[in-house]
Amino acid sequence: MSALQTASIKEIRELAARLCRDYLTGRWRSIDPAEIILKKIDGGLSNFLYYVSLPTEDNNIQYNQAHTTVTRSTENYLQLSGSSNESIDAECMSGINNNYDERRVSVATAESHSEPKEVLLRIYGEVHGQEDALGNIITESVVFALLSERNFGPKLYGIFPGGRLEQYINARALLTRELAIPKVSQKIAEKMAEIHTLDIPMSKEPEWLWNCMERWLKTISGILMLTDWGDKAPFVDFVRKFDFRKEKAWLQSVINEGNHKVVFCHNDMQEGNILYSNSSCDKTNGASFAGQAYAQNPIACNEDDIDLQIIDFEYCAYNYRGFDLANHFIEWTFDYSNPAAPYFHQNKQHYPSEAERQRFYSAYLRKINEGVQDYAPTAQELNDMDEEVRLFSMFSHLFWSVWSVAMTLATIQFGYWEYSVARIREYQLLKQAYLRASAKKS
Repeated sequence: MSALQTASIKEIRELAARLCRDYLTGRWRSIDPAEIILKKIDGGLSNFLYYVSLPTEDNNIQYNQAHTTVTRSTENYLQLSGSSNESIDAECMSGINNNYDERRVSVATAESHSEPKEVLLRIYGEVHGQEDALGNIITESVVFALLSERNFGPKLYGIFPGGRLEQYINARALLTRELAIPKVSQKIAEKMAEIHTLDIPMSKEPEWLWNCMERWLKTISGILMLTDWGDKAPFVDFVRKFDFRKEKAWLQSVINEGNHKVVFCHNDMQEGNILYSNSSCDKTNGASFAGQAYAQNPIACNEDDIDLQIIDFEYCAYNYRGFDLANHFIEWTFDYSNPAAPYFHQNKQHYPSEAERQRFYSAYLRKINEGVQDYAPTAQELNDMDEEVRLFSMFSHLFWSVWSVAMTLATIQFGYWEYSVARIREYQLLKQAYLRASAKKS
């Protein structure tokens, strides 16, 4: 665990001021740490997030009116909570190298001359602090910058050892139940198709997620040897009996037998990573998706042009198309807004119906083939995509079950053990169904 992850709010404030002074322009160059507005953003499951703002009257009003405390699934830019005097329950940041300037990487953006009023400070969490982490962070940052230049996701202002500085986006994350709204689902399908057509200068082999799992498996072997888990012991015992390596090898062999389409994937397209805003809402007043913010900015059923933006390309890489599709549909069933342990709800009955899946596939295929005159998806195309989803749903469950165990030592409030067990059980059910179907075919 890095010193940044356990830093006090005072130390994070000083770090934020120093980073903004070095990477940004205008008033940031002379800002005093005591003057900036700093708030910890709740809800990140992989990283630690902080809202950083200039001390203008407008920004103070905007922040104080907009924030509320809600638990979310992953790093989103909307849920601001806490107090600037709040402690992170940590010791001093003794391990930080004060000469970080010599090692930092300066990232130029298309609008580096402008002065953002507010930014997002991201401190990397547990899964970045492992073997080969530096290489992965460099690759992720390069991809992040490329996507930013192509208007996918927020702008990147700078990277430094242990994190990065990004554009803060004023909008709200989708609710889990909003994924099923037909026009929203269609727009998500189109956004996914746009991402899948990107040509990114990185390895085109679908190995990145497998390699992630391999790194995490090395980490969890030590975690599973620990014994002092208290009331988590039953979940730990369940996970210990599950042979991750055996299942990974089996699933990889099954996938390798087929000829599955490989594209540039987001790999984590769930509701917390999809931002919504419309022309009638005040985008500078939307910090939280729940309660008042949702009431002020619901998605209208008759809204013609739904404005969605995809964020958090942390896990993006070339991968099987079926994984992105399957993973998104599974996220219909997990709601991360539960304020009580284990901080998520699983609603299997919310999995998209066949009609909902086919509507998604049709929108996706039309976007992919928008240059083809009079294109219409065929029944065979729709069926093939559904077959992909059935297979790669197992991959999604296995991948995130390993990730969740690797995250159990994190200080982020989330039921990682419970989530891993839920994912493993779904994987086992799908594997049994797959084996039964395969036996019938043979």
